[in-house]
Amino acid sequence: MRLKTTRAEPDPAGQTCGYQIAHGMPWSEYCAERKACGEYFCTEHARVVLEEDGVVHPYGTAKGR
Repeated sequence: MRLKTTRAEPDPAGQTCGYQIAHGMPWSEYCAERKACGEYFCTEHARVVLEEDGVVHPYGTAKGR
């Protein structure tokens, strides 16, 4: 599945995932998928963060609705 992305950093209080996929050189890229219900990221990135860190650190203040 190809995820939607954006070069503009999404509003942390919004309903866009915002997981940073690419870091600079020549630009940053963020996930533009909708946050999963009750999660701080979309389903795919909530799983990635949990596997890498063992805990999901929130991006912003809003959880998905």
